[in-house]
Amino acid sequence: MKIKSALLLFCATLLMACEHQAPEVQSGSEALKADSLSIKLNSPELKQVNAELLKDPSSAALYDKRAKVYLSLKQLDEAVYDANRAIRLDSTNENYYLTLVDVYYGRNNTRKAKDLLEIIEKKFPSSVEAMLKLGELYFLVKQYQKGIDYVNKALKVDENLAKAYYIKGSIYRESGDTTKAISSLETAIEQDNSYEDAFYDLGILYAARKNPLAFEYYNNALKINPNNSNTRYAHAKLLQDLGKIDEAIKEYEDIQNTTKICDNCCYNLGAIFLEIKKDNKKAIEHFTKALELNPNYVAAYFARGLAYSRLNEKESARADYQMCLKLQPDHQEAADALSALR
Repeated sequence: MKIKSALLLFCATLLMACEHQAPEVQSGSEALKADSLSIKLNSPELKQVNAELLKDPSSAALYDKRAKVYLSLKQLDEAVYDANRAIRLDSTNENYYLTLVDVYYGRNNTRKAKDLLEIIEKKFPSSVEAMLKLGELYFLVKQYQKGIDYVNKALKVDENLAKAYYIKGSIYRESGDTTKAISSLETAIEQDNSYEDAFYDLGILYAARKNPLAFEYYNNALKINPNNSNTRYAHAKLLQDLGKIDEAIKEYEDIQNTTKICDNCCYNLGAIFLEIKKDNKKAIEHFTKALELNPNYVAAYFARGLAYSRLNEKESARADYQMCLKLQPDHQEAADALSALR
C-alpha cells in the first residue's frame, strides 16, 4: 500500500506508545547552538537561507524555510528549534505548525505529530492539510473509520481534494472493499489527472482480477513517470500472469538493464525459463542474479535448487535446499526435495 507521505517513515505502533508531550519550546542557548551548527553544514540551500536571515533576523517565514532545509538534511533538533521560532514569531500561520508536524514525523514521534495536528485542527478549523494528515495517521494504525471521518471533514471544506479521495481509496482497499476503493481512486483521478499513485493503485486492483484494464492504468502512470520501476515491474508481471510471456521477458530484461536492482525481475525470469521455456541453465543464471541482489531470497534458493536437480547436479541442488532451510526452517518443500536427493 502506498500513500506518499512522510507518515510512511514511521512504525504505526508508535502512535499510542510514545509518551504524551507538548511541542518543545526553544531556549536562547539552543537557538545559538542551531545557528552555530548551521555554519558547519555544507549545504548551498542552508547558506542561502542563513544569508537571508542575516538581513531579516525576525522573519518567521525564513525560520520556517530553514527548518525545512534542516529537515531535508536530517538535522532534526535544529529543525525543531527553527520551526518553534517561526511559530513564536507568527502563531497565526498554520503552515509553520505543519512544518513542525513534519519534523516530528522525521523524529518518528507520531504521538507529538498527532497531538499537534489536533491543535492545528482546532486553531485552524478549515485546515484540510491537518485533517488529511490525521486521516492518513489513523489509516496507518488501522483505525479506518476515524481515518474516513477526518477525510470526510476535509471534503466538507473542499469537495475537490484529490488527495482526500486517494486516502479514502487506500483505506477501502486495505479494509477489503475493492468496489469502494476503485470508486474513490477513480474520483481522485477525476480531480487530478496527473495523480500517479492513484493510477498505479487502480492498476494493482484490476491486475489482481487479471483484468487487462490494468494495463491502461499502468500506462497512464508511466506517462506521468516513465522511470517508476514499481509500475514497470507491475506491468511486466501482469504480462506474465496473462500469458504474454515473450513481452514479459523483454520488459523484465529492460527493467533490469536500467535499474540493476530488481531481484524480483530476475526471479520471475528464472521462473519463466524453468517452468515455461524449460531451459534450466538459463533459469539458474537468473536465479543466481536474484540471489546476488538479495542473498536472503528463500524462493530463489529453492527454485535454483530445483533447476540444479533437473540437471542432475545434486550437490549444487543440495546446497541450495540446505540454504533455503537455513533461512526458513519450516520450508517443507525444500525439506522434501532434500530428502529426495539422498
